[in-house]
Amino acid sequence: MNRQILTLIGSLAISGIVSACGGAAVPNQEMTSAKAAVSGAEVGGAQDEPQAELRLKHARDRIAEAEKLIEEGENEAAARKLREAQADAELALALSLEAKAIADAERSLKRVKELMEQPQS
Repeated sequence: MNRQILTLIGSLAISGIVSACGGAAVPNQEMTSAKAAVSGAEVGGAQDEPQAELRLKHARDRIAEAEKLIEEGENEAAARKLREAQADAELALALSLEAKAIADAERSLKRVKELMEQPQS
C-alpha cells in the first residue's frame, strides 16, 4: 500500500515538473474572444465615438502585443493582454451604445417639445 502511494506521489511530482517546464498553452480561446469583441465593437460603431474609438485602439494594440508575446513563448502574459484587450473592446462597444442611446433620447425629447409647442386643434 505504501509503495502505491509513493508511486502515485512520485508520478504527480513528475507531472507537475513537466507541466511547469512546458509553460502555459497558447491562449487561442483568449485570442478568439478578444478578436470577436473587437469585431463587435467595430460593428457597433465604436469608431464613431471618440472615447469608444480610443478604447478600440487600446484593444487592437493589446492584441498586437499579445501576438508578440506568443511568438516569444510568453503565453501567460499574452493571455493577460488578451483579457485586457477583450475588456477594452467590450468597453468600446458599451461607450458607443451609450452615445447612441443618449443621441436617440435627445432627439426624442426634442420631438416631444416640438409636439408640445404645436397649437392644439
